[in-house]
Amino acid sequence: MRIRQGYSLTAFVMSCMLLSPIVGCSETVQTTLPSGLNTYPGSTSEKTSAWAEQLLGQAVTFKAMHDNGVLQGNFDPYVKTLAKARDAYRQGDRQTTYDTVNQFMVMLETRVGDIDPHAADKLWDECYRWTPDEYHARDRHARAVGHDKLNQFEEFIRYQDERSSFN
Repeated sequence: MRIRQGYSLTAFVMSCMLLSPIVGCSETVQTTLPSGLNTYPGSTSEKTSAWAEQLLGQAVTFKAMHDNGVLQGNFDPYVKTLAKARDAYRQGDRQTTYDTVNQFMVMLETRVGDIDPHAADKLWDECYRWTPDEYHARDRHARAVGHDKLNQFEEFIRYQDERSSFN
């Protein structure tokens, strides 16, 4: 009986995590979130207070892939820049966070360290998706990719967010 009760509790918690946008048991899930997260996996908003950790984790993953011979390029400058952005964000230094995030985006555009183009595009997309809008220089993004392409990308992201909210 003890195993079944443990299973029932686990099933309840998992169902709340998956169904909370539908049935409204977000209070249960909110108490189980790690500190610093404003949302939970599966929510309709991907921008959380942990955006800097997410980006840094992605860069560290690509660095590890490089270290194991899977990807080309030097990811150390990206990891250092994102660590600086994370630290500035944690300290509440908005201007340094803004400047560092946009420096990171410029590094991706110019492929500093001769990194793999697919990895650079992935980091670009995730930075655009996860980083709060207040830390993006949208006009620079528009100049880099063009207004039409940027608007198309933003529409695509909105569409994906809407689709994920239906699941």
